[in-house]
Amino acid sequence: MGDPRTAIVLIHGYRGLDDGQKAVTRRFAQEGFVCLSPDLFHGQTFNTLDECALQKTSLDIPRAVEKVIDSVPYLRKLPWVGKKNIAVLGFCMGGGLALYAVAQSRAFAAGVIYYQSLFPDPEDLKGITAPLLCHYGTHDPGTTKTEIEMFRETLDKYKKKYEIEMYDGAGHAFLNNPQTKSTVNREAAAKSVIKTSKWLRKYLA
Repeated sequence: MGDPRTAIVLIHGYRGLDDGQKAVTRRFAQEGFVCLSPDLFHGQTFNTLDECALQKTSLDIPRAVEKVIDSVPYLRKLPWVGKKNIAVLGFCMGGGLALYAVAQSRAFAAGVIYYQSLFPDPEDLKGITAPLLCHYGTHDPGTTKTEIEMFRETLDKYKKKYEIEMYDGAGHAFLNNPQTKSTVNREAAAKSVIKTSKWLRKYLA
């Protein structure tokens, strides 16, 4: 079984726990983390923009955040996690849920946010105590530069510890959409995994 390892709770985007989410979960597991991706859509996945948008806008956010936070005691029961530190990492809709989770619970030692498309009210970010690493593409119509700057200003206002990484030319879902044919997106994905893994080893140690 080996020694206990640090863990990550990975939160899927508005397509659900699809093949892309499973692939990126395995990708971080290969980096040496224990990884758990809760299924917030109860086995359903969605493909069209209309279906995905409906799922996001009709999501029971407090209940979803509760499920994310409840992942921690589950992981704690695993002998290969135990008392080791746990991070939360989210994509798109899941990025917003990860922000809510780190703001509402101190169970997470770190938070990694990928291009959140669900934006908590600035007041909701006051409770964040964990350090954040946030990834964005410069050509992302879903998480715009204006929204990123407003987010940065809020984190500065509340004196939060964070890093923002920008990937020139990358679009939305550059990591959790492994089907992408964009070379720029694939390069951004590879760089972000290296950056995130190194950062998490530092803050979860």
